[in-house]
Amino acid sequence: MKNKRDESPVEKRRVAPWVKDLLVAFAATTLSIILTFGTTAVVNRVRQKQERKLTALMVMSSIEQFVRDLEGIEKIAAHQDSVATWLLNLPIEDVARLGDEPLIDTFQDVRSMVVINHDRTAETIFSSHIDTWKNMGNFKFIDNVGWCFSYMNSIEEDYNQIVLEIESPAADIKVHPANYPGNSMVEKLLRNDEVRSSLKEIHNLRRKLRYLTANLRMENRNNMRLIGISEKEVMAFTDNLGAADDYEDKILNPFDFESPAIEMDSLNANLPIARQVDSLLQAK
Repeated sequence: MKNKRDESPVEKRRVAPWVKDLLVAFAATTLSIILTFGTTAVVNRVRQKQERKLTALMVMSSIEQFVRDLEGIEKIAAHQDSVATWLLNLPIEDVARLGDEPLIDTFQDVRSMVVINHDRTAETIFSSHIDTWKNMGNFKFIDNVGWCFSYMNSIEEDYNQIVLEIESPAADIKVHPANYPGNSMVEKLLRNDEVRSSLKEIHNLRRKLRYLTANLRMENRNNMRLIGISEKEVMAFTDNLGAADDYEDKILNPFDFESPAIEMDSLNANLPIARQVDSLLQAK
């Protein structure tokens, strides 16, 4: 029979099998928890990064689309400016000889201005959800995007007011034609100083649109630089068109967007209505 003194140190340190099993199970459970929470954290970070990029693309695409809408309106205004210039340079005697045909439709086209009513969905989502701001994690980007949205709203309000002012002088003439001199409606309109001034204003509106478009696009490129997304990605997100350009930080000069004076000889040669009017005048 062994004496306790005869037990070796190894035998004294021997651990019961159930203790080993418990330690292994505990280690496995701990490792599993670490891996689970670690993986979840990684997945959450990836998801947040994707959501952040999607939000940034959405708001910058909204700004880009507004810029393109302005460019489209500027092209329409450029045509209206040309026709208005031609109408204003018609001798009033020729207008009186022609009557309303064919000038009345042309005059109406010039005064049918486009009204801006842009989509505010991206602005609403971006501005009204504090979690979106937290997820972006870039105050300069948030601040600049907010400025762009305010700028867009201001452009829309100012532009629509100018359009109203351009269209309004003709309203009373159309309602009370007997109160104004002239035999035809076009003659009455073109004899009126307020109507003539409103037609001239189309040129200033066109110039203003060109400047506003360039300024807003420049600020949107600043957004791209601040958030680290290329212009190519924004263009592709908008409509799969466009190519990336380097961001250029500069101050725009409004005078760079002055429209050149319209040459009447060239205008007469290129406007179908001008050729038609010449033929009618020669026939009279």
